[in-house]
Amino acid sequence: MTQLPARNQIFLDHVAHFVPSLEDASAAMEAAGFVLTPFTRQQNRTPEGMVPSGMANRCIMLDEGYIELLTAVSETELSRQFQQAVERYVGLHLIALACGDAEAAHAHLEREDFAPNEPVNLTRPVEGEEGEEMEARFTVLRVNPGIMPEGRIQILEHHTEKAVWQPRFKAHDNAVRSLKAVLLVVEDPQEAAVRFGRFCGRPSEACGDGKFRLELDRGSCVFLSREAASAQLPWLKEGLQAPWMAVQALGSSDLPRTVERFSAAGFTVIAGSVESGEVTFRLPAALGGYLSVVAHDAQPSWAA
Repeated sequence: MTQLPARNQIFLDHVAHFVPSLEDASAAMEAAGFVLTPFTRQQNRTPEGMVPSGMANRCIMLDEGYIELLTAVSETELSRQFQQAVERYVGLHLIALACGDAEAAHAHLEREDFAPNEPVNLTRPVEGEEGEEMEARFTVLRVNPGIMPEGRIQILEHHTEKAVWQPRFKAHDNAVRSLKAVLLVVEDPQEAAVRFGRFCGRPSEACGDGKFRLELDRGSCVFLSREAASAQLPWLKEGLQAPWMAVQALGSSDLPRTVERFSAAGFTVIAGSVESGEVTFRLPAALGGYLSVVAHDAQPSWAA
């Protein structure tokens, strides 16, 4: 199974927690049964050579997509944006959509008047299964802050699938296999859903009760107003704000096992049950936000 979309497809590739302490966030995820990639500093490949991006990460690779823990390590424009984001809240601030052709995606963003920045050739060092030195490479498309006020919304093309999705990094003890969806609380869900749809070239749809959904070729983004979120998901009242990437949904091949590991790690169950097929957790402060778990072939109720 390939992780990479075909030329005309677009996937929910990964989400990123912006965390002040990568050590604390990593410990929370490891306690919950996740295997994390090693700490790496990200760099940009430029005509003048390699330039630090100012950011470093550890990742949780899944059979479908992944979760990134991202922190600042030096002073750059990206790290300044990071600091402004975490002053608002610790948690999800980045949604990355994977495409099969970054050049075509860049042209699409220009046609839709998003005024994309020049493509960034992002790299990070990776150790292979046999200890060999490898390099993970991505072409990343970003827009200026404020154009997508919900956070860092970007499109990327992967160039090194085997280096990024190594089997040893997907051997999680908690049975989590996939990134399914993201719930965003926004002031105007229809406007946001339509704009996201223009951003990635997919139509959004109204789902009733003030909910809008953007269905991708893999994964989805869901949009609710603060009022609708408070009424439909009362457990979201703690920290409710807009814009806010409030909840991510993960798919599990063994829901009881996942719930057991997450609960033992201090993830707090706030809604649902194993019997209902969906359990939602409030994540520790080191990670921020909420997480719903469903069967690998199912969708969370809030994304329906």
